[in-house]
Amino acid sequence: MLTKLRPFVRRFLKEASDMFEMYIYTMGDKAYAIEIAKLLDPDNVYFGSKVISNSDCTQRHQKGLDVVLGDESVAVILDDTEYVSANNPVNMVDKHFI
Repeated sequence: MLTKLRPFVRRFLKEASDMFEMYIYTMGDKAYAIEIAKLLDPDNVYFGSKVISNSDCTQRHQKGLDVVLGDESVAVILDDTEYVSANNPVNMVDKHFI
């Protein structure tokens, strides 16, 4: 699989980490999630063990905030697909802003 980082992603992660507790949450398998974490965060500064994959999900083909530590009311979801987080539409940032 070929993955290309968006311009300024590392700057975004640095600035966002000062304000938020961040997770990687993917519907991909655990091996994919770990490789993406290494790509985005090679020094393991931003995510640590906060990498969630499809094997951690409590609903099939659906992301849920129930596997994320913290209060759902303060969670923000940045995702390019709306349907996988349909249970938390109020927490979604419109994909056109990503």
